[in-house]
Amino acid sequence: MTGAVACGKTSLLNTFARDVKDAGALFLHAGASRAEQLLPLGVVGQLLDSAPLSASQSQRSARLSAECVTERPDQDSETLEQQHARVIHEFCTLLLELTTQGPLVVGIDDVQYADRLSLQFLSYLTRRLAAEPILIVLNEWAVLEPALDSFRAELISHSHCRRIRLGPLSPAGVAELLADHTDTWPSSPLPTACAEISGGNPLLIRALIEDHATVAGRVSTEDLAGPVVADAFREAVLVCVHRCGPDVLEGAQGLAVLDDAGTPALLARLLDIEPHQADHIVEVLTMAGLLADGHFRHPAARTAVLDNIAGKDRTRLHRRAAELLYQEGAQATTVAAHLITSNQTDAPWTVPVLREAADQALVGDQVEQAIKLLKLARRNCADKRQQAAVTTLLAEVEWRLNPSAAARLLPELIEAVRAGVMETDVTAPVGLLLWNGELAHAIDALNQLYATVDRSDSQAVTELHILRLWAGCSYPVLLRRAPEPSGFPHPDDSLSEAAATDMRLRALTAFTTVLRQDTHAKAVTAAEQVLQSCHLGHAVMDPVIPALLTLTYADRLDKAAPWCDALLAEARARHVPAWQAILSAVRADIALRQGDPEAAEQHARSALGAISDRSWGVALGAPLGILLQALTSLGRHAEAEELTRAAPPEVFQTRWGVLYLYARGRCHLAANRLQAGLSDLTTCGELLAAWDMDLPGFLPWRADAARIHLRLGNVRQARRLAEEQLTRPLTRGSRTHGIALRTLAACSELKQRPHLLRKAAEELQEQGDRLELAETLTDLSEAHYALGESDRARMMARRAWHVATECRTDVLRERLSVCLAEEDAAPLIDTAGVTALSDAERRVATLAAKGHTNREIARKLYITVSTVEQHLTRAYRKLDVRSRVDLPVWLQPSGAATT
Repeated sequence: MTGAVACGKTSLLNTFARDVKDAGALFLHAGASRAEQLLPLGVVGQLLDSAPLSASQSQRSARLSAECVTERPDQDSETLEQQHARVIHEFCTLLLELTTQGPLVVGIDDVQYADRLSLQFLSYLTRRLAAEPILIVLNEWAVLEPALDSFRAELISHSHCRRIRLGPLSPAGVAELLADHTDTWPSSPLPTACAEISGGNPLLIRALIEDHATVAGRVSTEDLAGPVVADAFREAVLVCVHRCGPDVLEGAQGLAVLDDAGTPALLARLLDIEPHQADHIVEVLTMAGLLADGHFRHPAARTAVLDNIAGKDRTRLHRRAAELLYQEGAQATTVAAHLITSNQTDAPWTVPVLREAADQALVGDQVEQAIKLLKLARRNCADKRQQAAVTTLLAEVEWRLNPSAAARLLPELIEAVRAGVMETDVTAPVGLLLWNGELAHAIDALNQLYATVDRSDSQAVTELHILRLWAGCSYPVLLRRAPEPSGFPHPDDSLSEAAATDMRLRALTAFTTVLRQDTHAKAVTAAEQVLQSCHLGHAVMDPVIPALLTLTYADRLDKAAPWCDALLAEARARHVPAWQAILSAVRADIALRQGDPEAAEQHARSALGAISDRSWGVALGAPLGILLQALTSLGRHAEAEELTRAAPPEVFQTRWGVLYLYARGRCHLAANRLQAGLSDLTTCGELLAAWDMDLPGFLPWRADAARIHLRLGNVRQARRLAEEQLTRPLTRGSRTHGIALRTLAACSELKQRPHLLRKAAEELQEQGDRLELAETLTDLSEAHYALGESDRARMMARRAWHVATECRTDVLRERLSVCLAEEDAAPLIDTAGVTALSDAERRVATLAAKGHTNREIARKLYITVSTVEQHLTRAYRKLDVRSRVDLPVWLQPSGAATT
């Protein structure tokens, strides 16, 4: 009987033995083992030990056994062979004598492990079977053993020899085996799944039954999607490979190491064996149900074999596998996996492979795997330039997960810059130095780049220009202390095609335009093109953020918010904490500009919670400043006060520093610390002017400074700042223009205020800043109240209350309570006009009265902006009002107006 290991040969032999005994025949049994292969006639001894021998026969057996193992010094090999032949003959005679008692059946398990003399005995005995009532049943599975091959060939040559081949259980056979365990096994598809996992090997199937029974005792079988593969299965796998012998065991380990790349040819090279031996190993393991198409059927089987390899052997195999796979041209990720396990990269080819694998890991967002690969490459880099490049990439990748971890590599990068071993692109290390506030070292690095860059290399010049643009937008001090050398070329269409296609260059050019120039249309278009073309990368100077800020500072919040939400969702899905933090801060800024301080607070706290303060570096000023403004707007001055001393000194040399100064100035204004607030806002303005960033889309500091002067009684100075804000480039048609008009109204005569405030409210509502709109409507209500126009005052107060409620600003509602406490229930407009509105006009007018912009209304109602404008025009005429500011807040979507 032949078959794979653990396929049921022994069980079949045991069943046959019971039938033989029940029939009255004599059954003698022996089991060969690898451990007794060197014991002469060990199998024969087991047979006779199980036989009913007489006293004299037992004595003969003992004498023959002793004679077989006793060798005299004067015996030559021929004499010894003659002695063995005689002993074997006498053993056969002794066994044949037992047939006088009846038919005799000899069963031997695992005959492939029988010793040489026992095999000779069996050969001798089989030649005498035709005339004797003896049946010999041998169990064996194929091994590469020349002695066994010869023995097997002799057996098959006899006409009275029959071979029974036991194959794996079929799916039907598996189902039948599982039928006795229906209490823990549900019906299909588990039998089919078990057959696929086990390959029909009964030992593995019983292990699956045991694992399933163990788990089924703790959970409902309905909750189990498939067979449970656990400890019993893994142990059964190890039993199979160990029973197959040391050669097959080593082959299984080699295949486990090679995994999907494993082939018989590669296995032969890995183990330094002949190809036919590797083919035999694969065949044996396939017959045992462990392999299918040359690979492990189930990951747990591979893991069990892999974990069973000793540490040094495992390292050796993985190192050899890496070499072979590299020579075979395998994918870098496959080769690199073996390099990581072997922890060896001393060969020159390993570092490029690890870098390529890291790049591929980053494409799949396997950031931690990329870090492992780069750390291994960096540790064994012999070339200084190569090591600097790997360290730079490692720092960038670590920055995505934990910027403070990347900061630990800065000393090495600084040393590489000083030694002049950085590659041409040193923008990444300079960016990391700047992020962490290492301004002096960043200046050294930039000067080093000026000195070493090849000015005829258009790509290198483009990289330098990108670095300068990025630094100019966020670290203007850097360019003032490390000015560009004269005659340095700038990238343009004639210099480099990359200058026209590089998304970083396009995004930073647009951002620079918004911060420093008075034309925004092209910048907004370029920013949208960048956002449509790019995904979040791993570099500090990623183009996505400047593109988003371009839309934000150009007052295109209707475009910036959806883009930011989509990118923030992407960052969360990809588990990139650094981008989650930065995008949350940008989203907080957008919410603040939309007049939603509560949302701004939530996003700002999310930004600060995503990474540590240390990881934020000097950019910490952004989330701190936005959170400070949000808390101030919400009237939570005690909490805001705690943040007024939170920014480190190096922050104030950056764009984020002036944002924080502006926020702190507004906080001081709200807390009536007028001189402190004026100092912060004036410093903010001076820095913006010095850095050529004093455009209204960024920070309208003059309006807040004017309000402080107004409280201090400096009306002329306040008016000058308000008027100066109104005349700044790009102010008209922006939220800053509305803010400045409101400020100018506060500096004007009482009778002039309503007109200015109405214009301010129109612009603020159009731009979508609801908080400033609520402030302006509150000022307008108070102006009408002071002029004795109580009806108009109440109307404006109602609108302001509604918008302030949406913004959740208790401070404004406290101011409005005075006016609203005196209002009566009389309608302030013609009810007939309200009923004359169509449903579409009423829906549009209702949303406009609540402070929504035309774009927001169009998006909510799924109509065009032009249709919104037409509905509003007709609503104004029917209601006899001049603008959206005069729309009543109690308009209903349908039916008559109510108070």
